[in-house]
Amino acid sequence: MRTIITFLNDKGLKSGTVYSWQDKEYEGGVFSLALRQFVEHDRMLVCNTPEAEEKTWPALQALNDSRIQPIAIPKGENTAEMWEIFNAITAQVNHGETVIFDITHGLRSLPFLVFLFAAYLKSAKQVSIDAIYYGAFELGKPAPVIDLSEFVSIIDWLIATNQFVKAGDGEVLSDLLKKGMPSSIELRDDIDDARKLNNHLKSASTAIESISLALRLTRPIETMQQATKLEKALEKAAPSIAKRAQPFSILANQVVQEYGQFALEKPRDNSQLATNLRLQLNMIQWYRDRQQIVQAVTLTREWIVSVLALEFEEPMFDNRDGRAEVEQALNNGVKKRQKKAIDKPSRCDEKLEVLPDIDELINRWQQITELRNDIAHVGMNLFPKTAQQLQNSFERIYPFLPELAQSLLSAQ
Repeated sequence: MRTIITFLNDKGLKSGTVYSWQDKEYEGGVFSLALRQFVEHDRMLVCNTPEAEEKTWPALQALNDSRIQPIAIPKGENTAEMWEIFNAITAQVNHGETVIFDITHGLRSLPFLVFLFAAYLKSAKQVSIDAIYYGAFELGKPAPVIDLSEFVSIIDWLIATNQFVKAGDGEVLSDLLKKGMPSSIELRDDIDDARKLNNHLKSASTAIESISLALRLTRPIETMQQATKLEKALEKAAPSIAKRAQPFSILANQVVQEYGQFALEKPRDNSQLATNLRLQLNMIQWYRDRQQIVQAVTLTREWIVSVLALEFEEPMFDNRDGRAEVEQALNNGVKKRQKKAIDKPSRCDEKLEVLPDIDELINRWQQITELRNDIAHVGMNLFPKTAQQLQNSFERIYPFLPELAQSLLSAQ
């Protein structure tokens, strides 16, 4: 269903007014009369203040068009009346329909409110905003008709960018970029420019999706690599973004600043391992700030092993050899302090025991291991910790991590 929502003025008709839209002219003493001539619609909801109902509404009522339906609204002189207008209008709109707003004669704050109506309806009722028209009769004769609906998308871009920056979820932002990609007709008619535009927006969209997925699945190495690609993709796509996704061109720097901190082109190179681990510590902080405790705990446990592997000159990415030896040494350290027998020595046992603050390190290792296991078993045991207890446990562990980095990574 296509629904026009229009507002009438309270001064009656303005005779002789002509509006211009797409090189055609339409007459209407009130813009609604012109609008109905060039916009296909199934119904028109006409918002009337008491004065508008008396002075202007009769002109539309006289058309005897069953599609035209009045909605009584107050003037909007205070917050309570604005909420009354909001409820009166949104209650009339059905889920999933297409809406066209006309703000030409909206009184006082109504034009501003319409943009909020549009944002709300898009989110709450999955409504499609087809247009927001303004008949600019003050700009000359005939009065040009301006479609302001593009500016509603600014809210979409703000929400999507904020969701990506604050939570690492880039799905909505990626989808918005994809919507700006050229159509098949554009690709046919303007192959070179359209293909370039398509490639730029696709690469930016893909880069956002990739780093978002890497963060959600706690892939620190991939996150560093994708952060590097994201910076390059957004820089290269800047002209195309300005052309087809203009609101994002202003917000793109915010994305680069947020994820550029993780960028490292070759994180597996031996010369980059210390930098890699410092960036991983930044990621742990990033997860912690966003209360993504599962990822923070998972990465912390592996980060401790990685830091010690670098310190002991063990292969950091070899689970069966280097990492296994470091983990075994840590577990042996726990057993030693519990006065338990060590049945499987590690070649890293002696190196571990001479580290500074070794007792605290072993204590934190035991805590993070127990915490990681508790989270991994999703509470399926006799005495599971509550979610709040899990978060509190990590908060007690976290301050040790910068201390360990300062002790073992500062000289690397």
